[in-house]
Amino acid sequence: MGQSEIVCTGSDVRQLLLQAGLSAADLPEGAADKGQAHAEVLYHLTRMRFGAEDARCYWEEILRHHEGLTLALGRDVGLRVAVCDYFMNLHPKMRDPIIVEVQVLLQKEQGALVDELTGLYNRRYFNDAIVREVERFKRFGQRFSLIMLDVDHFKRFNDTYGHLAGDDALQAVSGVLRDTARTFDHVVRYGGEEFALILPHTDASQAIAAAERLRGAVAARAVQVGDKAVPVAVSLGVATFPEDAINARELVSRADEALYEAKRTRNRACSYSEKNRQFPRAPLGLKVLASEEDHEPLGISVLNISFGGLLGRSPTAILPGTRVHIVLAGAHPGALDLHLGCRVVRLEREAEGGPYEIALTFEAVSEEERRALVRLVELDQGTDI
Repeated sequence: MGQSEIVCTGSDVRQLLLQAGLSAADLPEGAADKGQAHAEVLYHLTRMRFGAEDARCYWEEILRHHEGLTLALGRDVGLRVAVCDYFMNLHPKMRDPIIVEVQVLLQKEQGALVDELTGLYNRRYFNDAIVREVERFKRFGQRFSLIMLDVDHFKRFNDTYGHLAGDDALQAVSGVLRDTARTFDHVVRYGGEEFALILPHTDASQAIAAAERLRGAVAARAVQVGDKAVPVAVSLGVATFPEDAINARELVSRADEALYEAKRTRNRACSYSEKNRQFPRAPLGLKVLASEEDHEPLGISVLNISFGGLLGRSPTAILPGTRVHIVLAGAHPGALDLHLGCRVVRLEREAEGGPYEIALTFEAVSEEERRALVRLVELDQGTDI
């Protein structure tokens, strides 16, 4: 199915919700404006995730199927029955569905996605939420940031005051994070004494400012242990997508690196920055076609790629300073190829008769081309996180 942008009007969304037996409160904020209404409605009905265009097409087919079932049986079978039959028999995506009341399902889901001690979301929720933010970037170019947070000297705190006091400290930190975060931020207990915050619509400077606010807020709220108020400090690492990483897995790794740097001195917020290159790089196993004036196109095996350029192996030398045009295959069947202008900046050869290692820098990368590169890397690596 295609990738055209779909935006629902207010009346479209109201009709969609009415047909599904849902209300506006069931949709995330801004889902209609971002073309996600059909996908969110299908998620509520099936707990399956679809892209916006796929969801719209499925929804139209389900409505036609519902009408057909109603005419054939002489009674309204209900939309949920039509959805179930469609995804079991016409477009199989479910094999053994279970019938359960919505409230029972929600209670079980809440228990599966929420950390019992702190009441924050857990790692399972985090893995799904960060992938969804990457998807939003690929469709709409919306940056987001990740903060990884660790309680300083937590083992010493437990050894000194006991594990129950340690639980109190974790609850105190989680309370600060919940109170300080915006309503649409994702606040997660990542594991042990480590927490994570996914900040939608947040660039690098805004994220480090948010991290400093969190650090200060935690430091200002002591933990009461008996008759003693014990201060707690945290260290935070910040990374921003897509400036610091080209997929979700790399973003977590970069935020962890920043956190490690912050913990060198502790009670500090640190943002990720690479020492030797301006852009994040991801390994690839792709081939691109490179062409220069008056020469036949040349196949280059890509070793890694970034928003700044690529490193590859070529059977033929292309001299530094040469401007070339490269073509990368589309990220999905039917997608347009990605065309980029480049300049050769380095040419090396390890052994006589062996391939050349060639470094290319992109002349310019637009926002849409960044999104295409993210999709391409995701397709090649097969997973986000």
